[in-house]
Amino acid sequence: MHRFVMVPGLLAALLLHLLPAPVHGALYSNLWGRNGELWDPKGPLPDFSYAGYKQGNEPLPVPPVTRSVLTFRKAGMSDTKMFKAALAWAHSQPVTDEFIVLFVPAGRYTLTERLWIKRSRLVLRGAGSANTVLYIPKSLTDIYGANPNSPAAGAYVNTDAFIAIKGASARGAQLTRVTKSAAKGDVWVQVDKPSKLIVGQLYDMWFTDVRGKFNNHMFDNLWKAPAKYAGTTRAKLTTRVLAIRGKRVKIERYLPYDIRVGLNIVNLHALPDTLADSGIEGLTFSFKWSWYAGHHLEKGWNAVEVTDSRDCWVRDIHTINADNSVTMNGVTSSTVTGVRISASKTRANKIPNRFNERADRDGHWGVEYAHSFDIMVTGVDVRCQLMHSVGTDSSGKWGVFMNSKMADGNLDLHRALAGPTLYTNIDVGIGTRALYSGGPSTSGPNALAGTTWWTIKSRKAVEPNDSDAKPGACSFGPAINLVGVNIIPSKVSSMCRTWHYERAVSSPANLYKAQLKRRKARAALASR
Repeated sequence: MHRFVMVPGLLAALLLHLLPAPVHGALYSNLWGRNGELWDPKGPLPDFSYAGYKQGNEPLPVPPVTRSVLTFRKAGMSDTKMFKAALAWAHSQPVTDEFIVLFVPAGRYTLTERLWIKRSRLVLRGAGSANTVLYIPKSLTDIYGANPNSPAAGAYVNTDAFIAIKGASARGAQLTRVTKSAAKGDVWVQVDKPSKLIVGQLYDMWFTDVRGKFNNHMFDNLWKAPAKYAGTTRAKLTTRVLAIRGKRVKIERYLPYDIRVGLNIVNLHALPDTLADSGIEGLTFSFKWSWYAGHHLEKGWNAVEVTDSRDCWVRDIHTINADNSVTMNGVTSSTVTGVRISASKTRANKIPNRFNERADRDGHWGVEYAHSFDIMVTGVDVRCQLMHSVGTDSSGKWGVFMNSKMADGNLDLHRALAGPTLYTNIDVGIGTRALYSGGPSTSGPNALAGTTWWTIKSRKAVEPNDSDAKPGACSFGPAINLVGVNIIPSKVSSMCRTWHYERAVSSPANLYKAQLKRRKARAALASR
């Protein structure tokens, strides 16, 4: 078995490139090993196994249809009014443990206003993205005017959409505070009010920075975070309480960071009383073709938005000519699966705009989340050129992008304390800008420590990670993991020395699945 971890020198990189596979046919990472035997919860590779709906512990539900939206159509009623009537009825029903599923039969419908899902266990379901089409002839700007939340350009950059799941809150009531130091990888913490907690329940651990120290800590103290984030709360770990012994509390998940006085303040909160278990599925969003207005000048050809909610999903969606396909903000433990993104013809152009922004792409974001935690994105198929194919924006953590393919895409970390994120088993296509990321330089490095690219396929060797500096610069994020990524061999020796790089790793191809399998196996053993 051969392992390569940032072996310096061009010669070493070239020799590795030529090495044949071992007889047994698989190469294992020294971050993981064959079955996780080398993994260390105190080490550089985070545990991403809690990503997705119900933290990966349950499959997405498929509840039966309640009513067809066609039953709400009256004479002379437009498609949009029909949808609004159906949703108004659903929102008027009492919230119970049962789902309300509004079915949109196969056909083509015209949508000219925004639609909202604002209650738990409400699903808007088409007959499949190949069969149910929502045609959208006007943008959000055309209908509602300039975005008031974007005063400079009035653009719908990465917020608002034609169908939105909208909850009420991203943070629940504070219950108790951690009062004693604990180390990364620990599962026991001491709190001041253990009586506020119940064994078996989920709680949110919110980490608040102290004078910039914790923000630096999230870069493994290898970089100084922007001062504007000092004192903010931009990290959350949702975990179950397994045991209470006096004031000591055992949690299910390993601590991702140290806890200590002068570094951070950590409080346990109840889960927010907000929307949960709602979904959008089986639909095509077909936007009228137009030239792309430009980066940060988006007119609002936006399909789906999910905000301030948990345990929700977006499934089997196709977008055509979208500015943004799926965006999320303030969301926890949710899944996006089976999203196809295309353009009827290229929207890219070089038409001058008032901000001199680039418009040489077909849209802005494919799938993006910000201020969201434990998000699973899988089965994305990007068939056009976007500014950012998929990625993590401001403060998003513990998310996973996997099992996806692109014509020539990129896997983005968008600064502002974004990450850790896992990209695994993804084919980026050609690989022109596979590891390129965006975001304003004033928001610091692109990726927090532990962000990982694992088994990333490309038709050609790719440039090292970069944003606005030299490819491979530590300013991208000083402590990232690149495993099974075909970096241009001649560029390897000049990459940031604190990056972890293993080029020829073949197993496991999907790190998330390996981590989840290991977690469930260990939980089963512990319960015997």
